[in-house]
Amino acid sequence: MAHVQTLLGPIAPEALGLTYVHEHLLTRPPLWRIKEDPDYVLDSQEKILEELRLFYEAGGRTLVDCTAIDYGRNVRDFVEVAQKTPVQLIALTGFNRGDYGERWIQELTVDQMVDIMVRDALEGMDGTAARAGLIKFGTSYNVVLPIEDRFIQAAAKAQRQTGLPVITHTTRGTLGLEQVERFERAGGDVTRLALSHLDQNLDFYYLSRIARRGAYVLFDGPSKAKYAPDEARVVMLKRLADAGFEDQLLISGDMGRRSYLKAYGGGPGFEYLLKEFAPRLRDDGFREVLVHKFFVNNPRRFLTI
Repeated sequence: MAHVQTLLGPIAPEALGLTYVHEHLLTRPPLWRIKEDPDYVLDSQEKILEELRLFYEAGGRTLVDCTAIDYGRNVRDFVEVAQKTPVQLIALTGFNRGDYGERWIQELTVDQMVDIMVRDALEGMDGTAARAGLIKFGTSYNVVLPIEDRFIQAAAKAQRQTGLPVITHTTRGTLGLEQVERFERAGGDVTRLALSHLDQNLDFYYLSRIARRGAYVLFDGPSKAKYAPDEARVVMLKRLADAGFEDQLLISGDMGRRSYLKAYGGGPGFEYLLKEFAPRLRDDGFREVLVHKFFVNNPRRFLTI
């Protein structure tokens, strides 16, 4: 039976409501990353519960935590948060980027990676009964490291065994086509694949080629002017929708830093998309049915197993 796998169990796809498909609740990246920038550490249940409250009050109902195994995924903490919030939370299995993995990850074979992902999806993650609702892989900046190629192969094989959707990390929006091609060659279903951070590379020719292959194009940078102004995102969303790809467009926030979250004293927080970006889309002429697709219909189709 079709369902979506949350941390607290399967739910009907129709129950998802307004959904963000790429966020972070609790993270502990590799030590080198923390030393470089401690802003990436999200370690307060109390603060993330406050952020989830703001998201829920703004109309949000479901959120995907994209914290991978190599980025400090702590399933027991995730479950505790899920039990304390009305927001439906989904977690994933898989890996982020090749340079994040500890030695034991670096030494994994493809089959060993598949075993981990399948167990997380069908039995439970980290010794809990909480099952993964997605699979993740990632690539570096304009290069696919050998371990990242193994991530891709493993994700495709695990997808075939579990039926889970797959979400990716692209570094600054690069190598999207390479991800699609390698994933497809490994036997993955590209129509069940979503590529993150593509609004860090706002090139219509590039993005339309990815969409033409059947993958979801995920814009998860609204409010982050350091990558692009929101105007450029709005214009590109309009071009992609007008080109016939409106059913493959996803919008999220990727608020994976303390400085992005109101509960930590930063901003604009989880509520930004609902209070600022979605109204802007409407003001700029996007039909309500299209905005609904971005935040409800398309995430539901992508996440349904």
